[in-house]
Amino acid sequence: MMRPRLLADRRGATAIEFGLLAPVFLLLLFGLIEMGRLLWVKQVLTETAYSAARCGALASPCKTQGDIRSFAAARGARWGIRIDASLIDYAAAATCDGNAGSVQVTIRYAFASPLSGFIAALPQDVQAHGCFPKLS
Repeated sequence: MMRPRLLADRRGATAIEFGLLAPVFLLLLFGLIEMGRLLWVKQVLTETAYSAARCGALASPCKTQGDIRSFAAARGARWGIRIDASLIDYAAAATCDGNAGSVQVTIRYAFASPLSGFIAALPQDVQAHGCFPKLS
């Protein structure tokens, strides 16, 4: 007699459903936010590497490797990303994307995310490179 009445009782079903679906929904929501942030960081690094390679090829303010590193670090800081100058590589006469005699700048960046343990697609390091033909 008590059993059919308990099976028909629907109070609390919404709370249980919410408790089951909320973690999945929140992981999806914050995962989308982190993937968007990852794409933004990759784009900023690519633009910074290209700008630094252009600066090195034109040799206007960037005459040495240290100048190029500081230019790239300052450019990244303007976008809100702190780039370690020691993680910026520079090659003065590289074959980059099939073009010989180009200036190539490669930037590595440690991407920290609170969801790294939950989402395997989030990398720990992001790398970008930019090329510009050397004018001489």
